[in-house]
Amino acid sequence: MTLKPCMTALAMAIASASFGLQAQENNGIIEISDWEYESLYEAGGIQAESLMDAEVFGPGGEEIGSVENVILSSDNRIVAIIAQVGGLWDIGDTHVSVPWDEIKLSGDGVMIPVTEDNADDYGLFENDYVTKENLQQITQVDDDVATGFRTWKLTDLLDDYATLDGAIGYGYVDNVIFSEDGEIKAVVIESTNNYGGGTYAYPFYGSDFGWNPGYDAYELPYSEDEVDELEEFNYDDFDDS
Repeated sequence: MTLKPCMTALAMAIASASFGLQAQENNGIIEISDWEYESLYEAGGIQAESLMDAEVFGPGGEEIGSVENVILSSDNRIVAIIAQVGGLWDIGDTHVSVPWDEIKLSGDGVMIPVTEDNADDYGLFENDYVTKENLQQITQVDDDVATGFRTWKLTDLLDDYATLDGAIGYGYVDNVIFSEDGEIKAVVIESTNNYGGGTYAYPFYGSDFGWNPGYDAYELPYSEDEVDELEEFNYDDFDDS
């Protein structure tokens, strides 16, 4: 079971000091009064919690590993998954990166075209979005792999503290909603008891709005009064792929 962050005044003060004030430009900010869940419910899509640690199957349907992380581009689309595979192969456990367009989703997990014979073709450094070079911003994928400043990993966002405009403690990032083609459609926040302890989905504001994967918290560009207007997100109404 994953332990969720406990929001305290001291913790939030530390988080606020470390990530700084994110950009609060009005351009592109969706007013809470104009934000509704119906389009999310109807379109459905993929939940981050369904991807992380999902079972991974080979082209023959055999279970070969699990998803370790998800790599996203600067325009907030999934470009690849990082999977640990090969426990039953002679090569032993190894990490591979598989482009999103080569992945098939199922109710049991994800299917990838990786086999014992072609695993080297999907090595972590056999692509343009995972690099050994020390680029402008580095975020760890695992012990010895990093993503460059044009990509980021899903765990850079999941379970981070969530704050309101002015670095006011609000909760933590509990989930992310993706479209079928891997674009982020919403970030799901679990609020603290001070805000009802509910689950709320908000538009995602990424690097274009000042967010940085290296921050310790994700800041929503809304005030306390504005978030009070939002109803809780209902997973039962969401068509999960």
